[in-house]
Parts: sequence; structure tokens; C-alpha cells
Amino acid sequence: MSTVTPACRSFPLLPNAGSETNRAIRLIVHGRSGGVIPESLMSLCESLQKRRSAPVDLEVLTADGSPLTTDQTTWLVPLLLWPGAHARSDVPMIRSRLRSQGQNVQLLPFLGAWDSWWFLVAEALQPFAASQTVLVHHPLRPGLADRFLDQLAKRLQRPLISYDQWPEYRRRYPDAQPLTLALSPNRMTESLGEVDGWPPLLNQPMIRQGLIELLASLP
Repeated sequence: MSTVTPACRSFPLLPNAGSETNRAIRLIVHGRSGGVIPESLMSLCESLQKRRSAPVDLEVLTADGSPLTTDQTTWLVPLLLWPGAHARSDVPMIRSRLRSQGQNVQLLPFLGAWDSWWFLVAEALQPFAASQTVLVHHPLRPGLADRFLDQLAKRLQRPLISYDQWPEYRRRYPDAQPLTLALSPNRMTESLGEVDGWPPLLNQPMIRQGLIELLASLP
């Protein structure tokens, strides 16, 4: 993807790396029950590591937190799509834990707040422009993320439906087909299945490579 906006341009207030080059990166990911990490997330981490001369590792929300494996200044990058409890509560707690261990970490906004990320998703959605597909997302607390979801639906130009509201929506619109907005396989993607080749987002080569390029551009 040559059209990905570099991270330093996506975030004008990005903390200056100064004389440092290629800070370490810790990606905060959800994971599956018991701390199982989907292969697509492992592969993303490994591919990003090859692009940077600095450590890249994972912080898995469904597993016990682990200390950083480096003394370098580290970007803390939440690979979370939604402004839910994980982004609002768990991520700041992770930052506090690592800082209490003497680590120098700089927290970036969660992935769903990145314009460049939704540019990738919107581009992948272009083949579905004339279809009766709707986007299904992880349930969020009522009222909390309404503005975020409304703006995203306008940007992606199709309805956004919570997973717990999908059965009722399907009864009202029986021809609707769901496209799940999830980074990696989870219970939601397995329940709804894939529609016309729309797998979890990191299993889509264009989106995966675009995210690698974006993360690799961090100083």
C-alpha cells in the first residue's frame, strides 16, 4: 500500500522521538479466551518486527500482563477498533503498570481512532458498494459510542449494526448480509461466517499490509 498516510502525519501531536530511532512497539490485542493469540496477530507482529530494527511484542488482554523485554522507549499501540471499556479502562491500566515497572512507554490512540486505518477498510469495502451488506461490530454500551458509530457509518457508507442487534435487523431486512468488523477470528466472525470473501480484517492482504506499513512508519 503506497497510499497509507505515515503515522507521523496521521498524528500531528505524536511525541517527538528526538535522537532515538525506531522505538520498540508493544501491540495491545484482545486475544481469545485463555490468552490464545490468533495466528493473524502473531503473523502481524512477526512481519512488523522484520521491518523495524527494534523489538515488537504483544500485550494480550485475555492473558496475564507481562513485562517489556527491552529498556528502550516503547510505543504502546492498542489494536482495538472501538471506544469501549478496553480502550477506556484496560489500556490506561496497562500503561500505568508498565510505568510502575520503570518502563518508558508512550501511549498512542486506539486503532479505531486512526483515519488511516478506516481508509484501508473503506478501500476494501469498495467491491461491496452496490450490495445489501451491513457492517456488524462488537456490542458497545448504549449511548457511549453513538457519535463514533454514526460518523463511521457515514464514512463507510453503510449501516453499522451491533452483533447483539443483528438477529432483529435480519428479521426486518432478510436480504441483508453481514460483514463483520473484527481484526481476527472470534466468536462473532465464526457465528456469522464469511460473506463473499470478507474474512476478518487482518486476514485481508491489503488491510494487513497497509497496517504493517503504517506501524512501520512510527519513529
